[in-house]
Amino acid sequence: MEEKIREAIENESSRHAAIAEAAGAVAPLRDRLRENEEVQASFTLLLDAQMYDAHAAQWWVDFARIDRPEFEKVAAVLVGPQGALEALRKVVSAANAPS
Repeated sequence: MEEKIREAIENESSRHAAIAEAAGAVAPLRDRLRENEEVQASFTLLLDAQMYDAHAAQWWVDFARIDRPEFEKVAAVLVGPQGALEALRKVVSAANAPS
């Protein structure tokens, strides 16, 4: 998901396809997250609109269509150095660390 969002940032002509691919990861990711309720809760808190909201699929369509400056702002919230996906990567790492 993160890789495809970064691709969309770097290459405007592939934005729609890259975001569609990122959105395609949502369903399998939600299924996988059911294995760990703690991690799932973190994802729900940080990515509710993108993954769990009743209109999550539409969120991705709209995200791909917004104007470039707004797209870059939203993308930064997701994949920036302090972005949601980076925070979630830390949650997953901590959850998988040996006790």
